[in-house]
Amino acid sequence: MLVLNRSRVLGFTLGAVVLVGLYLTSLSSYLLFHTLSEMFSIVVGFGIFIIGWNSREYIRNNSLVFLSIAYLFIAFLDLLHTMSYKGMGIFTSYDYYANQLWIATRYMESLALLIAFLFLRQRYKFDPVKVFAGFTLVTACIVASVFWWKIFPVCFVDGQGLTPFKKVSEYIICVILFVDILVLMRLRDQFSRDVHRWLVLSLSFTIASELCFTFYISNYGLSNLLGHYFKLFSFYYVYKALVETGIVAPQQVFFKALHDSEEKFRALVESSTDFIWEVDWRGRYTYASPLARKLLGYSAEELVGRPFFDFMLPEEGHRAWELFDGHTRKCPYLVNSEIVFIHKEGHYVVLERSGVPIMDEDGKVAGYRGVDRDVTERKRQELELRKLIRAVEGNPTAIVICDPQGVAEYGNPAFMAMMGYGNSSGGVVGRDLEELVCREGQDRFREGLRRALANGEPLQEDLEYSRDHGESLWVQVSLGPVVDGKGTVENFVVTLADVSDRKNLERLKEGVDQIMRHDLKTPLNGVISVPSYMLMADNLTDDQRMLLGVVEDTGRRMLRMVDNSLDLFKMEMGTFEYAPEEVDVLEALGLVTKELDSLCQAKEVEVVVTVDGEGPDGPFVILSERDLLISMLTNFITNAVEASPVGETVSISLDTRPARIIRIANRGAVPEEVRERFFQKYKTYGKKKGTGLGTYSAKLIADAMGYELQLDTSGEADTTAVTIICG
Repeated sequence: MLVLNRSRVLGFTLGAVVLVGLYLTSLSSYLLFHTLSEMFSIVVGFGIFIIGWNSREYIRNNSLVFLSIAYLFIAFLDLLHTMSYKGMGIFTSYDYYANQLWIATRYMESLALLIAFLFLRQRYKFDPVKVFAGFTLVTACIVASVFWWKIFPVCFVDGQGLTPFKKVSEYIICVILFVDILVLMRLRDQFSRDVHRWLVLSLSFTIASELCFTFYISNYGLSNLLGHYFKLFSFYYVYKALVETGIVAPQQVFFKALHDSEEKFRALVESSTDFIWEVDWRGRYTYASPLARKLLGYSAEELVGRPFFDFMLPEEGHRAWELFDGHTRKCPYLVNSEIVFIHKEGHYVVLERSGVPIMDEDGKVAGYRGVDRDVTERKRQELELRKLIRAVEGNPTAIVICDPQGVAEYGNPAFMAMMGYGNSSGGVVGRDLEELVCREGQDRFREGLRRALANGEPLQEDLEYSRDHGESLWVQVSLGPVVDGKGTVENFVVTLADVSDRKNLERLKEGVDQIMRHDLKTPLNGVISVPSYMLMADNLTDDQRMLLGVVEDTGRRMLRMVDNSLDLFKMEMGTFEYAPEEVDVLEALGLVTKELDSLCQAKEVEVVVTVDGEGPDGPFVILSERDLLISMLTNFITNAVEASPVGETVSISLDTRPARIIRIANRGAVPEEVRERFFQKYKTYGKKKGTGLGTYSAKLIADAMGYELQLDTSGEADTTAVTIICG
């Protein structure tokens, strides 16, 4: 009681503060006061519509649905009334649209309430969409008659005040509202006491509001102010009756129709997702809900009169009858079992049956009443789950499942054996994942694991473990999040695969690569020194000197490529150290095109270079490493020339805006088979001698230098372009 009194005192205090605040607002700006008071009624009207419209499937009496639709359009017209009020500056062609809209809205409100109350007790049915369309038409006619046709009667004359039409209309509206109260008093039993009282108070304050609007001579006068206060009170009690109660205690608003037990039972049975049934003491169906057709393929009429075991396999049906008959004769019991029915189309349906006995007047079992739930899909999923469990248990790959915080919940036998935790997964359950897979000196992986767990991200890394006998065990640790339908991480799955053989092969490959680089350098130095020596002779022609220069440059280029191959290996391993310097792209392109001159001549392909859409004029400087830039451009331009049809042009455009960009474009589209893997290792298509390493090494170089690569290709336009964004 004390809490209730405090709540009322707080409510009265807040109400008083709001009213005083509104009054002070009217002293400063009457337009602000008018807008605030009208917005309250508009919000309440929209709230009534939202509750009623979204509850229309559950409300037995459609009067509330009708009223909720009406209040939507009442709120809309009140909004127009607020926007068109004199001084708002929105509708400037006439100052007193608001007075006309007020009368039209109050007619709609009073008549809508009367119609709703008159038909409250009747179980009539109507189409809410049609009612909505009807109100839309009426509202459209009102708006058109006021703003466009301008045939709505004048309600206010400047300097004179209200017109006779306005005053008479207000009195007519008051009479309609009084009739609403009389009808409402006769419907006391259809509402709870609070809702009925609030509706009567709302109508009473509405009448008081209308009376205040019968004698003002200024839209900013005292009677106008009082009228809006009364309207505020009226909509407050409408809010209490329909909006607040509709949310807190909806059964008080729905006119208690949902308490009709017969209709409630029928709706429950017919809309239930379970098959509801009754059988007599011999097991014959006396009632079957409509769901029988969906569940078993039989209509309710086909089931009634036949025993339930007729729809089971003969052997199982015979056992079910013996069990049922024995229990029925001896003593009643609660049915709780799983049974298998045969669908009308021949497949099996697994049902979870629950039932209670029906007793006759003598206390004997007259039958059973219960529900059958289709658990066929659940049983199938249980079978699949058992298969999955067996697959995980017998999987040679080590698997750990942990919660979103990284605490282990399961480890399969392969994991227990690999990590030496025994034969039971109980040795890992409850332990931190970091403790299970991380060893001393693996700090980088430890930090990555923490980030992946915190952000719900995947993680993959190779780790080295030491065996007891001193050998190394390389394990690829892969962590992946398991998310639900909302994207929330439910678990993490960690797999550990033995990749020791792969690591040994990589070491062997690294050793072979280093030997080949060393062995290649010796003959290349000889190739480079010969043309250098020959160029010292005085009897060479210019063409001969040019050719010897090309041989020398090519030899030095090959030597740099051998050196660059070590850089590429470092890039793959993540150990490359980038040292940028200013490099002229035009100079690099000159060297590349000279080297590819024979290839271009063989395919009759012309390479055209432009800077900002014009011919080259001056250097185009970017931050890069010269040899790496030449290697990357050589790969991309070679690829473009080889892919171009005979006689076409490869366009190389250098742009300075919005960033330093190199774009290499050619005719011919990248085949769909390799578009998604264009920059991946060993991915090639249609080239007899292609290795799939050119674009891959170019991508490595671009990533190492911080460049962004974009591939644009179109089969329809038959074009391909590689864009290098250098920053």
